[in-house]
Amino acid sequence: MRGFLQGSHMRGFLLAALAAGAAAVASTPTCRPVVIAPAQFGVPKDYAALQLQLEKRGHTVFVAPLTRLSWLRITPATFTRAFWVGALRPVPTLNFYFEALDACFAQVDQEFGPDEGVTIIGHSIGGWAVRAYLGEVCQNSERVRRVITLGTPHNSPPTDSLLAKIDQTRGLLTYINAQFPAGAPLAPDQFVCVAGTGTTTDNISELLRSPAWDPELRRSKLLERLVACPSYAALGGAAFGVSGDGLIPLDCALLSGCRPVVIDDCHHSGFIPTALDSILLPPSYQWYGSEEKFEQWAHLL
Repeated sequence: MRGFLQGSHMRGFLLAALAAGAAAVASTPTCRPVVIAPAQFGVPKDYAALQLQLEKRGHTVFVAPLTRLSWLRITPATFTRAFWVGALRPVPTLNFYFEALDACFAQVDQEFGPDEGVTIIGHSIGGWAVRAYLGEVCQNSERVRRVITLGTPHNSPPTDSLLAKIDQTRGLLTYINAQFPAGAPLAPDQFVCVAGTGTTTDNISELLRSPAWDPELRRSKLLERLVACPSYAALGGAAFGVSGDGLIPLDCALLSGCRPVVIDDCHHSGFIPTALDSILLPPSYQWYGSEEKFEQWAHLL
């Protein structure tokens, strides 16, 4: 009887240990943590749906804690000589953004330790802010296993374009491309550029014939093209016959030497930032974070 009881006790102990081990394994993320670097005026709430999709895949997600007001910290730079001659540098111009990324990495350190590998997703100009951060600010860029940029304007306008002299970034992008080409300091195969082809306008005639409102899609093709054409002209040197995501021309979003992913019928963003909550665009206006489009690049995380 005593042996039976001792055996039962041992079996119970082993079963409890196995159950505890299984629970520990289940609670441990199977995929590396992800840091999201938002677009201009983007805030963590704007990426809630994308964060949920990433978490379903097993990633723990950290969104850089920027606020709408954070971007006002760039204002002092506009009063400097560097701004007017187009010679701004990431430090100190983008320090507010770098501090937000530092905060994300501090959270990763707290939850996983300082040696845990990380994937960074940079949306829009968040992509080249990440390039500058890894090249000049991050103390341990080797831990970054992958960078994925979504609709990031990586390339300057063609040099023969009149708009190339304007340089909307006032030297920031020129400097970043010169100092950190092809995704440096990461290897080119660690850097992925995702670009969309959601809006194309062949000529002014097509623009003028665009429907002002599509009640089925709850969208205005005319408005989309009116936004895309001047943006393409400013960033790519031409307004018509250019494919892009509605803000960023295709060629502008693909960094030479890095892995390209081009997604058809994909737009720049699913939201429009405002001083309060962002305006959510209709589901028919699919962007990089929409479920169908997300699946076309998420395997690269």
